[in-house]
Amino acid sequence: MKKGRKLMSAVSAMALIVCMVPVSANAASIDVVPHEAVSVEASKYAYFTSVESAGNYVREQMKLHNPELHIRLSFIAGSQDILNDVLSAAFAETGKGDEGDYLRLSISGYRSSTNRILYDPVLDIFFYYNSTIEEDEAVTEKINSILDSLELDGKDEYEKITAVYDYLVTHVDYSENLERDEIFTSYGALVEGSAVCQGYIQSIYRMLTDSGVTCRAVMGEGNGGDHVWCIAGIDDTYYLLDPTWDSEFKGIIKPFFLRGSEDFDNYSYPTVHIAGTGDPYNYAFVPDCTAESFAAAYPISKSAFDPESYYSSFLAGDINYDGCVDIFDLISAKQCLISGKIGKRTQNAADVNGDGTVNISDAVLIQKFVQGIVSDFSIAS
Repeated sequence: MKKGRKLMSAVSAMALIVCMVPVSANAASIDVVPHEAVSVEASKYAYFTSVESAGNYVREQMKLHNPELHIRLSFIAGSQDILNDVLSAAFAETGKGDEGDYLRLSISGYRSSTNRILYDPVLDIFFYYNSTIEEDEAVTEKINSILDSLELDGKDEYEKITAVYDYLVTHVDYSENLERDEIFTSYGALVEGSAVCQGYIQSIYRMLTDSGVTCRAVMGEGNGGDHVWCIAGIDDTYYLLDPTWDSEFKGIIKPFFLRGSEDFDNYSYPTVHIAGTGDPYNYAFVPDCTAESFAAAYPISKSAFDPESYYSSFLAGDINYDGCVDIFDLISAKQCLISGKIGKRTQNAADVNGDGTVNISDAVLIQKFVQGIVSDFSIAS
């Protein structure tokens, strides 16, 4: 087994996750750094009265690549574990592509110390970043360019996921050279075109999230080493994806694309993905991807996504897919007509007169349905 970069942590560390199937597996070893004496000079600590406000502050400082943070949390916040409580808040899913799991995967390691000032817990934490601010800016520019070229506006979730995934597996090569920090980042993947799984997942997470598709990283093991893949949501059901492993096939086949929990590894068996149970001491960095709370928030389909069923199962006029036809669907229909951008599934639902196109006649029919003038699109058309 090849060894990757070392991580640093006061107790343990987030594993840097690198893997490729079926050729090789790579895992990061861990250096444990002794606790450093914490200063109790109150003046150097940023003071917060809630875990959420402290987490928001840490999130913004991490985006600025601040290597050293000092947090004092009021005892009224009720935190029993200031490190994990504050970092969990910092890594919360916000719907922004450069936060959440993207930010979590941008950190190669950390070291920390905790203490108290009077009754208040304090935290001293030192971060090690995989990328620079300049590289992050280059990534933002590159992602904006890619998403513009993919023309995702108006497309449905399946179309967005497919477009982003196809871009990654055809434009990014798996890196066997583990000596450069860039391969662990979206900068390596998108700007330099070479990365390990961490860079692939940072990239797909950010692009899908910024496109309005819910995506989460899944940390665990694959092919005998630490690995990370992801899930993406279609109609509130989640499917498994591994662009790292599929990049070997350059889009010719995609055996790890939108699979279910029971068929994800059909192609690679006995090489399988094993979701990680996390680190009990550093669960903010290494969350438990097998937890009931994770499964409840992101229910994963047992079987692979079926595009044919997806596009054939819809309620005529239900353009926003909420199970009914109402004023919001009429608004959506008008927006589609104005923008001229419409996905395949939306077109199926919006074409209520069945003439194969979405035009003003469909909007008029939907309006009459909402007003109660007609009760059946087929009869009305």
